[in-house]
Amino acid sequence: MKNSLFSIFIAFALATTFSFALVSCGGQKTEEVAEVVYACPMHPDITGKEGDTCSKCGMALEKLEAETEMDHEQH
Repeated sequence: MKNSLFSIFIAFALATTFSFALVSCGGQKTEEVAEVVYACPMHPDITGKEGDTCSKCGMALEKLEAETEMDHEQH
């Protein structure tokens, strides 16, 4: 009797934990969205948003490629 109550309790605890885990993940994205950064090709220290121009030379800012973790491991 004691073992069956313990088994029922364990099964209930696991089912509850599993159901909360499913609910807590509901629709949330696990990946972070990288911020898009634009910089001047001639003056990389000048950054801005899409459509901006460089304050030093007037060139259109270009999108910078985000470095991935693999890029960091290779350096």
